[in-house]
Amino acid sequence: MKYILGLLGLFILGCSQNITDSPKPNQPPVTHLALRSVAPDSLQPTTSKQTLHWWGDDPDGRVIGFIYTFNPNAFNYAEWIFSDAIPPDWTFTTKTQETFTLRLAGTDTSYTFWVKAIDDQNAADPVGARQTYPIINSSPVVQFPTGTDVPESTFTVANFSWLATDLDGDDTIEKFEYVLDDTLSSGWKEIAAGTTSLTLTAAEGLTEGAHAFYLRAVDVAGARSRIVRMPRDANKSWYVRAPKSKFLVIDDYNIADNTASFYHGILRPLVGEIEVWDIKRNNRALAPVSSEAFQKTLRLFERIFWYTDTEPNLEKAQVSIPEFLEGGGKIIMLASFQEFTSNQGDPLDFSPVDSLGARIQRITRNQLILPAPAFANTGWPQLRVQAAIIPNVFPLAPKISADTLYALPAGPAWQGTPVLGVVDGTSSFVFFGVPLASADGLGTVRLVMEKILNDIF
Repeated sequence: MKYILGLLGLFILGCSQNITDSPKPNQPPVTHLALRSVAPDSLQPTTSKQTLHWWGDDPDGRVIGFIYTFNPNAFNYAEWIFSDAIPPDWTFTTKTQETFTLRLAGTDTSYTFWVKAIDDQNAADPVGARQTYPIINSSPVVQFPTGTDVPESTFTVANFSWLATDLDGDDTIEKFEYVLDDTLSSGWKEIAAGTTSLTLTAAEGLTEGAHAFYLRAVDVAGARSRIVRMPRDANKSWYVRAPKSKFLVIDDYNIADNTASFYHGILRPLVGEIEVWDIKRNNRALAPVSSEAFQKTLRLFERIFWYTDTEPNLEKAQVSIPEFLEGGGKIIMLASFQEFTSNQGDPLDFSPVDSLGARIQRITRNQLILPAPAFANTGWPQLRVQAAIIPNVFPLAPKISADTLYALPAGPAWQGTPVLGVVDGTSSFVFFGVPLASADGLGTVRLVMEKILNDIF
């Protein structure tokens, strides 16, 4: 029995020595790429934006992450040590896919992607998985969106908006280039990448006459897009008018009558030559889409007379008039409103009017419109309605900083003395809520305009 126990002890001791003295070494992981060819360069050329997939297996543990590089000559780590000193070239990740935009140094090139799995003992796949991707550069594409066409005629301000894309990634667009009139010239000018619009003025070469705008995109590899043109029709150009006067008449009126000739006939003897901007002609063909272009156009002038029908362009007024006034401009605006004004906005934000009062259904022929007492004392004349009626008149509530200029006298068809004309506190903005062309029954509108231009402005 003692002999048997002795043999058993020796057997146990031998087994214990084999386990502790000869442990099985850690096996490194193996890495796989989802798309891999036998020949490194046998893949078809593709775009520079690539989504790559990989995974790893570990025979005696688990994969905790991967390291990858695009440098085929990077140091081949057999072990990955996590520390603050990150080795050059390699990047650690726990992801199994990533989208890369491979920067192009020429028309086409190739990149070698090398990925290695890391196991829970920090061992790296000694070989890893590699694949070379031939990259062919795609030229960028630029276009003018629908609804951004340049008007058929502008003053020396024109705006152009565009969209640009590149199959290799929009961030590979390095710049844009534009030129006026002649694509064969050496006068192409650069625009920074990421820009989507450009406003040209006389400083950028907008002179009196017919013009065309040409644009192209250039990517980081130097490839250029197809040239696009505005106007789009190669047989057309847009006409630029250099202002010959500092007085602008904005025709925001789309009714076939003699209103335009009435106002022009009054203004020309008072101010001399005027410029006329008909922003509703040909279905608003002369009004720029861009707010910036509208603002810069107003800045070409010192004084503006803006008259409207019952559909005033209040949005354009909202974005342009405050800046115009801040620059020292003066403006007279005559605006009418429809029966329902809720969808037209409110002139209070840009004018000396705080709000609109309750609608007066109509003002009939021969109705007097009187200057406020303070103005009557300095020679401001009365006005009298000469049209059959002026419908849908909305009284004006002046802002606290504004003064009443004209009002209706007390009458049975309205309450109190409804205000129809106001002037702001800086004597820069006169606003009427009735068309003066319909209130010249006494022939006094010319004198009213003269008093505004000389006494107020």
